[in-house]
Parts: sequence; C-alpha cells; structure tokens
Amino acid sequence: MTAFQAHMRRAGERALEALPVPLRGEIYVISFRIWRHDSFDRRHPYLAIGYNTESEVRRVLGQGGGLDPAEVRWNYAYWPLDETTGVVGHGPEPAKDDPAGAALHLAEIKELGLWYEELDPGTEDEDDDEDEDEEDDDDEQERSDELLTAHFDAACVDLARHLHTSGRLTAILGRPVPIVPFDMYRPGYEADLTEAANPPGVIVDYLAWARAEEG
Repeated sequence: MTAFQAHMRRAGERALEALPVPLRGEIYVISFRIWRHDSFDRRHPYLAIGYNTESEVRRVLGQGGGLDPAEVRWNYAYWPLDETTGVVGHGPEPAKDDPAGAALHLAEIKELGLWYEELDPGTEDEDDDEDEDEEDDDDEQERSDELLTAHFDAACVDLARHLHTSGRLTAILGRPVPIVPFDMYRPGYEADLTEAANPPGVIVDYLAWARAEEG
C-alpha cells in the first residue's frame, strides 16, 4: 500500500464517521464524486464523499412530474450531494482542502512519471515543424491525462473496497450500502467504477438501473 492509498483510507473512514447520526438509518448510497481543482486539469484531482437518503428520494418523487423512481434513486443528478463529510486530494477551495492528501498524491504521480508541466501555448506564427511538435506534445499530454485519470480512479476504487472489506461502512450504517463513484465529465463510467468498487450483492439494484440506461 502506498502512502497516498493509506491517506485515502484514513480520510474515507473519517468521512463515514462524520455522517450525521440521525440520518444513518436512511442513507442508502454513498457518493464518490471525482473532480479536479481545475475541472480540466487531471493532475489535481479530488474525491468528495457524500450520500443520499430515502427521505430525499421521497421528497423529489413527491414533487410530481411522473419521475421514474429508479432514476431519482440512482441518478446523481437528483442527489443533494451533501459532501461536508469529506474531501480528499486537491480540494476545490481552502475550506475543503486536503493539503496532506494533495502532497502525497503529487509525490506519487511524480514518482510514477505521470506528472507533466503545463504546455506553452506558443505563438500564432509558428512554422510547420513547431506545429508538429505541438501536436506531439498534445498527444503526449492526452496519454498522460488518461494515465492520471486511471491512477486516481484506482485509488478511489481501493478506498471503496476498503470501506466494505474493513467492515467500517457496515459498522457505521448498520448495513452495507453501495458506494457510487462518478465523474460528471465522464458519463457512462459510473457503472464500471461502481462494479469495481463494491461487492456484487450490494449493487444489484443499481446495476440493473445503470445497465438499462446504457441500452
């Protein structure tokens, strides 16, 4: 286990411990929102941990409009995303920052050779050779971004599996519930990430909805 993984696990446990006690019996899903300090910068990701409740599902459905109950239950667009319980990594603002996690993540991706410096946008009068070099740099950055994304996804999946296998999630909520990772800029990845992050029996209902959405 790396130092960053260990930090993620500790932070995840603290986030569960911070879940409001009066709501714990109603929490049916833990949300793992994957985002970035700058939404396009894959070098500075963070994980915001939240939840949704049975009462919130009933409230939304009670507004009418013929909403699909499964859609309201499992689509994060209908969740309040109360993420006051924990942010891990390169937080979006000082009040939700995790400097220790950010430093550990940065050290790890540099050690793995995934870090890159910001590309120079150049000037408008570059010659053809410089244009080709810039295209090569863009391709290299795109490959690095894919590896950075996969690295942070793996850390989030590891955390989710730890919360299940360690028994912390069940101990705090009184039963296992799904942990659903998602990235709003990568629709369609949620089902695969959720499947990797949870024991099969916990996500039967979620996967039935998600796979149906995929068509």
